[in-house]
Formats: sequence, C-alpha cells, structure tokens
Amino acid sequence: MINRKDKSGFYIGVTCPACGGELELEKNFFTLTCEHCGSVLRVRMPDIPPAYLVKSKLTTRGIRFSIDRYLKKKSLPLTGPDLAIKNLYYPYWKIDALMLKVRNKVYERVLHEESEYQDRAATQTAKTEIGITPHLVTVAAGSFFDGIPDSIGMRSEYVKMIPFAKENIQEGFDSLPVSRPYDDVWATVEASVNMVGDIDMADFGTNLTELFHPSYELIYFPYALVEAYSDRGFDRFIVDGVSGRVTDHLTQLTLDEDGEYDEIPPLEFGQLEVEYHRCYNCGVDLPDQHSIVYICENCQMLNVIDKTGIDISEMALVDCQSGPSDVFLPFWSFKIPDSLQPKLGQLFGGLRRSDRLVVPAFSVVNYEAAYRLSKRMSAAAPQLNLTPVETYDRRFRPVNRCLGEAMAMADIIIYRAQLERQSAFQSKVEKIEFQPAEVSLFYTPFHPENYFYVDSAMNAITFEKNLVE
Repeated sequence: MINRKDKSGFYIGVTCPACGGELELEKNFFTLTCEHCGSVLRVRMPDIPPAYLVKSKLTTRGIRFSIDRYLKKKSLPLTGPDLAIKNLYYPYWKIDALMLKVRNKVYERVLHEESEYQDRAATQTAKTEIGITPHLVTVAAGSFFDGIPDSIGMRSEYVKMIPFAKENIQEGFDSLPVSRPYDDVWATVEASVNMVGDIDMADFGTNLTELFHPSYELIYFPYALVEAYSDRGFDRFIVDGVSGRVTDHLTQLTLDEDGEYDEIPPLEFGQLEVEYHRCYNCGVDLPDQHSIVYICENCQMLNVIDKTGIDISEMALVDCQSGPSDVFLPFWSFKIPDSLQPKLGQLFGGLRRSDRLVVPAFSVVNYEAAYRLSKRMSAAAPQLNLTPVETYDRRFRPVNRCLGEAMAMADIIIYRAQLERQSAFQSKVEKIEFQPAEVSLFYTPFHPENYFYVDSAMNAITFEKNLVE
C-alpha cells in the first residue's frame, strides 16, 4: 500500500486502465505496478507542455485569520465584517533548462616571508572556470494583476499538484487565462540571465552565461484576493492559497504600464497517458523500473521506449573480463559525421581521433561529472571491443536518460569543449549543429574500488560512486 505520509513533492492522480483503481505518481515516475490489480503500467508524457493545478488549502475563516495576523504584526486595525473575497488560479510557466557559465577570474596568492624586512610577495593566476548546472525558473503566464507575485520560485519543485482540468477546479474559483506565449517568456528568462552575467564582471576577457534546451510546464497556483473599505480607506490583500501567507497588501492599485499582451489563442495542454508496460512482441509484462530500453525476459526481444523516431543501430556490451561485483553502465554512442570529424575529433578523440561522441545513458546527479565522463568515454571508444548483448541480468543498469535528453546533453558537451579551446578574450564561439550519422547503445562493466567505479576494460576510467542515482 502507498504510504501517503512518505510521499513528497510533485504528484499526479490517475486511474489504472485495467481496474480503474486510483494511482499516485511522483515526479520521477515512469513505470509502476498497480497496488489494486498488480498490472505493470507505463506513463507517457505528452509532446506539448502539460498543465497542472495546485489546490487551495484555505477556508474563508482561514483567510480572515491570516489577514488579521498580518495586520496585528503591522499594528493595524483588524478586519471588519465586510470582506469581498475572490478565489482564483493564476498561471505560471515553469521552465527547466541547463545553464552554462564561463567565468574569467584572477586569483592572488600571497607568500609571506620569514623576515619582516622583506616585502610581501604575491603571485596572480588567471583562470577560466566553465560549469554546467540545472536552471529552474517560474514566470507569470497571465496578464498583469496588481498584487499577484511574478513568480512562485522553487516551490514548483515540492508543492503537490494534479492535472489541470475543469472538473479539478475547486468550487468558487476562477482560472485566469494564459496571455504570455512561450517565446515571450523564454526571451524574458534569457534577458534576466544575461543581466546577472553582466553584473558578475570578468577579471579578464569576457564572461558568458547561456541557457540550453528549455522544457515547459504550466502551473495554476491558488490565491485569495480580498478587498475591503474601512475608515483608513481601500485595502487589497493577496493571500497565498497554500501557505496562507499574505503576499501583498495594497492601499491603491497600479495600472500595467506595459499594457496588455497581445491576445493569443487558447492553448492546448498535453495530457498524461497511462498504458500497459508490456513487450511489443509477446505481450508479457516488462520489468517495473525506469528505463528506456528493455530486453523481454520471455522472448528476449529488444523493446525501446522512446519517441524520437531515431533508430538504434546496435545494442552491445564491451568485451572484457568482468566479475560478480561489476555493474554494466549504459552509454549512448553518437557516430560523428565525416563533415564534422576534423572539428570534433580534436575535441574528443584524443590521440586516436575517435569517431564517436559518447554520453552517459544513466542519470548522473552532477552535470560536471557527466561532462568529464563523456569526454573520457569518447576518447576511449576506439579501444573498446564490442559484442552483441545476448543475455540481460540485474548487473545491467537501466537506461534512464532518454535519447532526446542525451542529444541535448551532446550539444552542451560540444559547446563546452569548444569554449575550453578558445581564448579567454574571444567573446563568441560558432556553435556546431550536431546530428549523429548513427546512434547505438553499449554497456561498459565498472567495478567498485573504495569510493570510485573503475572500468573493467582498460582499468583507466573512473568516477565517484555517489554520482549514480
């Protein structure tokens, strides 16, 4: 049985297609087993942004209590008997992207001499730091509404949500329409990121901040809009529908100086689908684990759960001696087109000029570690002997970085490698449009040594154990 107290963060409510039983799926869902009928199910995410709704926890009495508590702290008179309360859902775009930052800094090291009569010696070291980090932001998606916050911040990562639908809107609530399209919101996010980059001045050369591969979700967040007239005049209170906190108190309203956004047609939101998680060939249930690739235990047929439409030419295993403690970690292998080989071969090929860009196919919690591992595996690719996968056991780790995410990661890895090669005083790098000539998947055995995993083929490639989710 599901322990609701143990569930945290984002979840959605759906029904089992086999028995109609209620299911709850957390944010990192992909497959699950129905607790009512035992069916193994798979969740399919939509191609267009989904919309979610956060239910309000406030009652009329709770709203008044929150405002009175706020007024008491401000040493203001408490609310009177006449309050006009309007409950509404305001839309926000939630945008997840990857941020690449280049920072040029000069570090000074002071050397203290033993004699007090000698001058202090100092050395300066110029260093270019390049990093990849996740970037999350929420931006108002509706028209200007005086008192409504422009963002709900990081709360979008842990607040509980359900799919947005008319039947899920609470009684007495209105939902404001979306008036800001994708491109307008993305332009705003990029502008704010560039502004932060401009504030962080470079000690030499030019700093750089760029965002890559955004994904969008729409979140309808609840507010209580409370207005009242008293001896002191007009008051408007905005009460957060989840925490009950008064987010703003206005005594006069401000008109939107920028005017209304151009009217856009009603947006179509993506719907999550729940389907049976079964082998395409024989219909037997596939393992209940988050993976993109499965080998059916019944018929040994390869099942690829991916909607990119790109064919996977091969599924292989590095041919080497492996022990019982080894884990087989998956990697996407992108063959570099001949036209890009002169450029990319220098970036990733090492002495052997590899014709492959290799990206981890398993989730790595640290993007910097994923970048380093990708470079090492790409350089080692010509030395790896591959053999077709014939059996599949528990030592094979799931492929939980889908092909689309791996392609996005490849773009960032290439751009970052270009930046490492450039001069610090070069402000722009011509981005390479990468389309692999061929895509394959291979597993490499790694064995544990103290705090690290070491590859069993060459005994040369290592990474920290705690990087694997």
